[in-house]
Amino acid sequence: MTSYGLLANLIVDGFVSGCIYAMLAIGFSLTWWVSNVVHLAHGGVLVAAGLVLYLFVGIFGVPLPIGIAAALIAAGVLGFGTDRLIYQPLKERRTDEMGMLTASLGALIIIEYSLVIAFGLDGATLDAGAMRTPLAPSVVLVLDPFAIAVVVSTGLVFAALTGFMHFTVYGKRIQAVAQNPDLAGVLGIDIVGVARQTTLIAAFLVVPAASFMLYNTGVRPIEALHIVLVAAIVAIIGGRGSIIGALVAGIVVGVAESATVWYLAAGWRLLITFLILYAVLLYRPHGLFGRV
Repeated sequence: MTSYGLLANLIVDGFVSGCIYAMLAIGFSLTWWVSNVVHLAHGGVLVAAGLVLYLFVGIFGVPLPIGIAAALIAAGVLGFGTDRLIYQPLKERRTDEMGMLTASLGALIIIEYSLVIAFGLDGATLDAGAMRTPLAPSVVLVLDPFAIAVVVSTGLVFAALTGFMHFTVYGKRIQAVAQNPDLAGVLGIDIVGVARQTTLIAAFLVVPAASFMLYNTGVRPIEALHIVLVAAIVAIIGGRGSIIGALVAGIVVGVAESATVWYLAAGWRLLITFLILYAVLLYRPHGLFGRV
């Protein structure tokens, strides 16, 4: 394979990774936008969903759809529980942003170490099997069904979320609370209820990303903080609450990280990501698609 063929394959890999990054980030971004909470426990919810999927599919041997349903339930319970038991009581006592951030970090640590006790440090991985077989082995650009499934699933998730936000009553209530909570309250919208609904939606949205990570690099409890760090970076670059912003930012970060390996050592990937973040904060403080 030529040098440029390698670059082309790295870009494809980066695009696929970027789609996963986008799915990591969108739930975090929505929670941050609506509830004004930096939901660090989001990383723990994702890891928990992935490990529950592994437990049902890899250990119990149930069909994948049932495993995904179990992961959705686990993510929903954990995400909703975090909001109900930690965030809302602190909000009622008017805890400041630093206090909320610290509480969210504490929730992440509790989830992370609970998962370490249950599943061990190594976490879990599932074999994608034939999904990893190249569609055309003789072609320089390597594509497999797994990569196509990631891209198609990402498109469907973001299209469905866009439709939900713009064409349903619940989605419009979420936008109203995020844009002007005081006015939304005057109009009779249940602000606390909308915040809980958003947290639940954000929890459900981690399941596709967790599933693909489980079949790709694996899911490990000790990576929960790194996962939410990636989600936060993508959310900031894309703009708080922006659906298209999370998608574009995720792909930009994924492709940039992957293309870096073509010229520099793999250790430079994170530096490139932070350089992109710094440039966006310098010239677009509200993100690429953020609302001023």
